[in-house]
Amino acid sequence: MPVFARDDLELHYAARGRPDGRPVVLLHGLLWSARMLERVATLLPEERVILLDLHGHGRSSRPTDPSRYTWAELAADVVAVLDHLGAERAVVGGLSLGANVTLATALSHPQRVAGMILEMPVLLRGHRVGRPAFGSLAALYRAGGPLHPASRLLARLPVPRRLPEAAALRDVAAADPTVAAAVLRGLLDEPPLPEDEATLAGLTMPALVIGHRNDPLHVLKDARDLARRLPDATLVEAPSIVTFRLRPAELAAHIRRFLARVPS
Repeated sequence: MPVFARDDLELHYAARGRPDGRPVVLLHGLLWSARMLERVATLLPEERVILLDLHGHGRSSRPTDPSRYTWAELAADVVAVLDHLGAERAVVGGLSLGANVTLATALSHPQRVAGMILEMPVLLRGHRVGRPAFGSLAALYRAGGPLHPASRLLARLPVPRRLPEAAALRDVAAADPTVAAAVLRGLLDEPPLPEDEATLAGLTMPALVIGHRNDPLHVLKDARDLARRLPDATLVEAPSIVTFRLRPAELAAHIRRFLARVPS
């Protein structure tokens, strides 16, 4: 897995598809790794898909200082991988945490983002639910610090290469409790991302917003509002949180149709 340095961090990524294709950076969910997007990446063979492990996740560096986990710090990982690859611009996307980091990157570096894929963004409504839930989870992780040897053992468990989701699930189960607590604590200290029309009006790049029903954290109304406020957005609604995890070909089809209308 390729690796590069950003300041004191080592960031790992995987490249899929055509080396001369359009850069598409895909970002994982909270405490997961880029392996959760492996199957979708293989269904986009015409693109140059970059699966990035954000710091604190997967095989990238894992600082234990909560101040390292801010939207600006995570967006800097995305800009750094573009610099490393020599890519002036890319389509950037992700789900849950990855969707929020995508939005943060577009807000801070709009000139680097050719298009956005925003699946399951966590905005104001979801933030109200997530804040107490993740606060409790952070406390559990802090209390679980002595379990770190067990997490190291889990990290060594073999999983079949044909099941990247199993490897991603192992990454979650094997998370260092101290690092996981720092990730959660840092993000809990961050305010919700701005989603007012005046701010979002500046994000003129095409956007694919994907929401789903019956999830209090990834609220469908948040996805609908975001799609309405972005100047050039397409909204896709899925029946549930697991729809595109179980049927990645459907998600890839939506992404391919979206990429067809993003200027090269």
